[in-house]
Amino acid sequence: MITTILGKTLRWYQSGDWIFDPFQIRADRVEYTLAQGPHTGRHAVQHFEYQRVAPGVETTAWYEETGAVVHITWYLDTQTTRRFAALPAWLAVNFPATGGDNSDPEFLARMRELAATGSDAPRTILSDQGYFEVLSSATT
Repeated sequence: MITTILGKTLRWYQSGDWIFDPFQIRADRVEYTLAQGPHTGRHAVQHFEYQRVAPGVETTAWYEETGAVVHITWYLDTQTTRRFAALPAWLAVNFPATGGDNSDPEFLARMRELAATGSDAPRTILSDQGYFEVLSSATT
């Protein structure tokens, strides 16, 4: 049984055939690659907020360069998740556009352009469940 999500490298499955592999959780950031899903190939490093809300329950939340707001509740005992995400309107209809790497300046420029020219509202809300496997651990 794991005691914290911090320091873990995961394979994370979300509804709608999303698979993040790997999904690495560090002290102040997540780094992930979407191996399967609506924007397969996306690689991102996101700084996040972390909180342990109860024994065995932790949360992470971040704002992506696309304008998406993401909040994950991690249930450690069952290795399940609850995702809440609010996606800008332009992103919800054009997921493949975000299939790049957010450390690439050209990709970031393209995201800024899409966000500036696309509509933010109405936002699409994702509220779904998933599960994860621990692939490796810096801590237990």
